Amino acid sequence: MTSLETMERAAVTGNAVTTEGLTRRFGRVIALNGVNFTVPTGAVLGLLGPNGSGKTTLLSILAGFITPTEGSFSLLGERSHRLALARTGALISRPLLWPHLSCRDNLRAVQGLLTGRTDQEEVERLLGLVGLAGPAAERKFGQCSTGMRQRLGIAAALLGDPELLLLDEPTNGLDPEGMFEVRELIRQLGQAPGRSIIMSSHLLNEVERTCDYYAIIHRGRLVAQGRIGDALADSATATSEPAPTDAPATRIATTDNPAARRHLQARGWALSAPAAGAGGDSTAPLDSDDTALTVATAPGEAWKLARDLAEIGVFPTTMYPAARRPAHRSAPAGTLEATYLAAVGPPPEN
Repeated sequence: MTSLETMERAAVTGNAVTTEGLTRRFGRVIALNGVNFTVPTGAVLGLLGPNGSGKTTLLSILAGFITPTEGSFSLLGERSHRLALARTGALISRPLLWPHLSCRDNLRAVQGLLTGRTDQEEVERLLGLVGLAGPAAERKFGQCSTGMRQRLGIAAALLGDPELLLLDEPTNGLDPEGMFEVRELIRQLGQAPGRSIIMSSHLLNEVERTCDYYAIIHRGRLVAQGRIGDALADSATATSEPAPTDAPATRIATTDNPAARRHLQARGWALSAPAAGAGGDSTAPLDSDDTALTVATAPGEAWKLARDLAEIGVFPTTMYPAARRPAHRSAPAGTLEATYLAAVGPPPEN
């Protein structure tokens, strides 16, 4: 079934995006499984899920890069996928541009391919918008940092002033300052009347700060969706036992524990064995357990661990007070993290 045929089967709605039973198989692997998904017109939606959950597959179908195995979808109320894509901009995975061309010339080339136009004013405006004006515009793409490449990819997605923007991990490869700048850029883009944005991410706090809607995909299924404000209120109400705030240490597992250990020590954090309340001695030497790290933290300072680890592109997967280990993954009430963990369920037993 072609994308055009799939679009023609979909019911036209007032939503920017509507999917019905969207499924995609790759051999025996089911990447998407019956996803019913909606994005209201004018919304900025954060698409959350673990690596391999199906986020990129969903965005790739919407962007026309692959076709679904089953189900239907509609973009911008159009029955024709071709017409809808003319009003859509996308950055899926990493931008693939010409390494020997400058940022400016790459954007000119993409503009010509996508629109058949030559509009130097638009090119310069977009370079400035994503922070690539001046000397940066003359740097060859092959010599750009990962962050600069991501910015240029976003600029390319904005050519033609699209009504729907599909961004797959737009902060990937950015340092904390760059992540802040891109977050503010997405907020600004989302304020345009009628523009809708889907931004996939595994960074919960980035979505919480940037988006007004969320959707969570887990193992190819849509497990939760709604307004972020509602999710924060619901998670705060549902949690009756607050996390202790006086724990002498924090237990943290990350996406790269050895790198996290080295970086935290370099930043002056004290890594130790679990506190006595967890069955260990808080004055013992460096924790030798590579499944997680125990870091001495003052009350209310555990969040600084995530901040410092973001400098090297390492992120927490689990974090809790070392004074007592929870029976399941937990998160502070009133956060998107609490909603996310409730949706995806507890971790598998070891």
